[in-house]
Formats: sequence, structure tokens, C-alpha cells
Amino acid sequence: MPHLLLFICIIFLTLFGCKQQPAAEQSEPAAPAISTNAGQDEAATGAEAEAAPETVRNTDAAFDLMNTESLGSLKLGLTQKEVLAQLGKPDAKSKAIIWEADGLTHQEWNYKTKGIVLDMSGQSENDFTLGSITITPPCTLKTKVGIGIGSPLTEVTNAYKSYIDPELSDTAYVVAGSVYGGVVFTFGNQKVSSVFIGAAAE
Repeated sequence: MPHLLLFICIIFLTLFGCKQQPAAEQSEPAAPAISTNAGQDEAATGAEAEAAPETVRNTDAAFDLMNTESLGSLKLGLTQKEVLAQLGKPDAKSKAIIWEADGLTHQEWNYKTKGIVLDMSGQSENDFTLGSITITPPCTLKTKVGIGIGSPLTEVTNAYKSYIDPELSDTAYVVAGSVYGGVVFTFGNQKVSSVFIGAAAE
């Protein structure tokens, strides 16, 4: 009888040990997968971190272009006194209204005989500054690189190639910088028909 009990115990321990072994073996493959994914995540994060500054530089370049470009001696930021000294009184003014987009008071100054339309804006009509410029025929003003009404499409693309947004540009429009800040050229028969400096979208 003791021998029988000993024999049963040995069999039981043997079977129990065999059942436990596969469970230990099955748990091992999970570790390399975690390690590999972690490495990929770190690589992706690193790539995103390197790509981000490029977007920032492009955005900065767009606003730099908008703020430094000019048409003749007209450029954004001029006070209304400086504008009046250059162009005199406008032929027409729109009603001054507050825009929800920026909370500022805006008024359009239209120099019809000169082909110039200005958006003047500020906290009030007393502190207006030049917010955007649009020129159309018969305006003869040109940008710093000599682009104006009548300039060919090829001249514009060559002059502003480092700023052009290809997704928003074609043979009818060329956006140099961004619609949120830059220069927009409109074309008719592949020649400039209007030039806009400012933010076309908020």
C-alpha cells in the first residue's frame, strides 16, 4: 500500500509539472514585441520633432513676406497719416465696422482713379493703420522685385518660387506665403490683373 501511494504521487507530480511547462514557454514571446514597438514609437516621435521646425519656418516666412513686401512705398502698418501723405484723401470710404474675427474696427479706403483699395483697421477710427492692400488697373505700383499689373505669370513664379504654396496656386492665382498672410496674385490671360498683400483668411 505505501508503494502504491508513492507511485501515485510520482505520477501526479510528473503530470502537474508537464502542464505547467507550456504556460511558461507561451509567456516569453510577448517581450520582444513590446521592445520593437517602443523603438518604432521613439523613431516616429523623433521624426515628428525634426519635421516640426520646417513648418514653423514656412509660417514665419509667409508672415515675413507679408510684413516686408510693399507696392511702391505702400506697406502694411503705415498710419493713416502716412497713407494720406502718400495718396491723399480716398475717393470713397466704406462704413467703419467691427470684425468679429479680430475685434478691430475696419474701413475700406477706395482710390478708384488710382486702382488702389486699402483696408484700414484699428481699435478705433482715430488709430487706423494699413491692414491690407489691393491694386488693380490702372495702378502702376510694383512690388520690391518689380512685379505689378501686367507682369507675366512666369515672372511671378520665378520671383516668388521659394514662397509659393503649390496647393493654392495655378494659372489663375498664385499665393506667395499663405492665405493667412502673404501676397496673392490674380491672373487674366497669364498676366497679373490684381495684387493683394495681407491676410485673405482669418
